[in-house]
Amino acid sequence: MGRHFAHSCSHRLLSTLHDQLGLLFLSSLFFVLTPLLGALKFLFVSTCEAATPFLAHPFVKPAADAAMLFFTDARSIIVTLVIMPLSLVWDIIDALEDRRLDLICVPLRNGGARADLHARRVKDVQAQVVRAVQGGAKRLCTARPSYLTMNARFAKYKRYWRGIDLEQLRDVVEVDTGRKIVKVEPGCSMGRLTKTLIPLGWTLPVLPELDTLTVGGLINGFGVETSSHKYGLFNHTCVAYEIVLPSGELIRCARDMHPGLFAAIPWSHGTIGFLVSAEITIIPAKKYVHLRYTPCSTHAAFLKTFEKASQSSSNDFVEALIYSPTTSVVMIGTLTDDLPAPHRGSLSSKPGDKLNSIGRWYKPWFYTHAATYLARDCAGAEYIPLRDYYHRHTRSLFWEMRDIVPQGNNFLYRLCFGWMPPRISLLKLTTVGKVKELYEQNHIAQDMLVPMSALTASLDIFDREFGLYPLWVCPMRLLSPPSTKPVAPLPQKSTGRALPTTTPPGGMCPPHPAEQLYVDIGAYGVPASSNFEAQRSLRKVEAFVRSVKGYQALYADTLMTSEEFEEMFECEGLENTRKQFGSDLLLPRVWEKVNAAARH
Repeated sequence: MGRHFAHSCSHRLLSTLHDQLGLLFLSSLFFVLTPLLGALKFLFVSTCEAATPFLAHPFVKPAADAAMLFFTDARSIIVTLVIMPLSLVWDIIDALEDRRLDLICVPLRNGGARADLHARRVKDVQAQVVRAVQGGAKRLCTARPSYLTMNARFAKYKRYWRGIDLEQLRDVVEVDTGRKIVKVEPGCSMGRLTKTLIPLGWTLPVLPELDTLTVGGLINGFGVETSSHKYGLFNHTCVAYEIVLPSGELIRCARDMHPGLFAAIPWSHGTIGFLVSAEITIIPAKKYVHLRYTPCSTHAAFLKTFEKASQSSSNDFVEALIYSPTTSVVMIGTLTDDLPAPHRGSLSSKPGDKLNSIGRWYKPWFYTHAATYLARDCAGAEYIPLRDYYHRHTRSLFWEMRDIVPQGNNFLYRLCFGWMPPRISLLKLTTVGKVKELYEQNHIAQDMLVPMSALTASLDIFDREFGLYPLWVCPMRLLSPPSTKPVAPLPQKSTGRALPTTTPPGGMCPPHPAEQLYVDIGAYGVPASSNFEAQRSLRKVEAFVRSVKGYQALYADTLMTSEEFEEMFECEGLENTRKQFGSDLLLPRVWEKVNAAARH
């Protein structure tokens, strides 16, 4: 027994020594790298952001246009040889920084140390806000660079408003399995969350698929996932927020504590204050998703299959990819810990019942894999590891990569380069000059949230105005009190079943009084419709979405006027909250931040 005790103590001592040496090495490394990387990042970002006005100069423009046309034609080569290796370096640095943060606190075992570190970071944010106000700042915003956001444009206002640095707020503060809550900082990404939670046997009810999406963006903006038909949007799984007001005051809000503030924060785009933490519900994770693929060769078959799947709470995940006006694949997933007997110890060769680690770098892009069931006109099923399922669209950025690197789904290309997927932020930074102009005129990235009963009409107008396929279609429930505004009747009988309201009144996106089951239609890529004209087409789609009491995801371009914006969104509760907490004096209205004129 004494020998066992001595061995245990020795093991702990060696483990602690190993961690401390690792921390010393990483701290020394970042002490050297931080100023160097900061200078390189500043130089690179400044060059990219300054490129557009420089390239537009009359003396430079002819040569610049010729060069940009060459770079546009050769962009896949540049992305492969430059952007992807830089993305890999970025990923490695992020991983090292995450490891350093873990070693500082001892991974999630020392909640007190993590809470203390979080408190110090929050106090720094409060001090920044107070200094900015005392220094005469007229408008405040986060200092997060525009290229790190999901919007394809750069925010003009960040050039003129005082930025508050929240960069250090990117960690998991606490995992409380007793309360089934994870407390996280706003800069924590979905990739980091899944790496933290899944090994502990937990996950989020709604976990959007792209690795780089952050908690703050999914709350201040919006977040949807294929489990949203059960749990609502990402913000509906949050139980509390901490926010720093423009006065520098820190406030915690929840359903029963400042309920108006709690309801107003989602979709507010940082117009109330600076989100510094969120407490989010967690649920037990399972090892695999059993995913069933149902190809549909007619719209009627798709609608019947999709609506039925969306209304069943026994389905953990529901998603559809629409490949043409008549063809689609509906995917229904259920969580499971067990594989059929043939899987244990080896992969099964049984068709349609295999283990598929779709996240491996050499695997085909997920949307092309799903299309194979349509090509075979045969339903099928497979088991996918949970984290692979969550991030199934990350490598191909849904299907945006097909336009950036057309050969990207070739097996040899995936084998050689698939292990270093490009960062959205680097792709965005290098979209300048002629490339940027072509992108703005010939590219769409939009998510529209419409009632399920308006799905057919919505798909029709998407086809007429965009003609872009695939389309991503995901059901969701808007779990909040219905709108009090008078609205037109829905075009069809409601298919949604009423659920108990889960958030107090005051949010920007209450559902139609007749139903709570909505659908997110995602269009990403280059439209093929002969009717497509960027501004006219988007204006027409926006008008349609308003007419059916739908909502536009505001990470994307919006061409609505202020009046049209207030017709789509219920801003009264948000504005009352902003006035109550003094946010209207130093922070803009949502429309002032998201309208096309505020971005370029």
